[in-house]
Amino acid sequence: MDKSSENYCIILAAGFSRRLGRDKALIEVGGRPLVSAMAQMMRDHGLRVCVVSSTQWDGSEVPLFGAISCVNSNPDSGRTGSIKCGLSALGWPKRAIVAPVDRPGFSSKTLRHLIGSEVCTCPSNGGRGGHPILLDEAAIEAVRHALPDMPLRSLCTPLRFEVEDPYASLNIDTEADVQMLRSKWPDIESSWKVDAHPEQY
Repeated sequence: MDKSSENYCIILAAGFSRRLGRDKALIEVGGRPLVSAMAQMMRDHGLRVCVVSSTQWDGSEVPLFGAISCVNSNPDSGRTGSIKCGLSALGWPKRAIVAPVDRPGFSSKTLRHLIGSEVCTCPSNGGRGGHPILLDEAAIEAVRHALPDMPLRSLCTPLRFEVEDPYASLNIDTEADVQMLRSKWPDIESSWKVDAHPEQY
């Protein structure tokens, strides 16, 4: 199958937060793990999804809704290593969206803009670049040949587009962030619906 005609996504869920003291991906929101909610959202948008984790989860406890999974046994070596793991599991596609599980504050509108982009792209809010990021073919080749600890920003320079997502800067790193996530979850989940912004796509 021509991988240039398909849309792929890697959910980065291998990091263990020492500040938080637990696995961010397994934080419960709306009665299920955050990573499960994100995997379903990506699948609902027609993406082929790979979830990169640091351990193999029980599918009955952490459903991934048809997403494939791969284990990065050494996530501390760097986030680029996890991206390489996901790209390899997907067969090195020509383009892929990379979404850290601890940055869930983007909307369906933002995701669909990324899906429709042809070049390396990321959302921006208040002049600051954010997540997810679309890697194009050149960026993916740079990642393929990079060391696991090389920062992604040194491998590609994404074109930014301004978004109005109110929780774009949400970064799950502390208990206060978890409480913020849970308090705003109904709004975030609503913004994830495929038809949340039908005029955009």
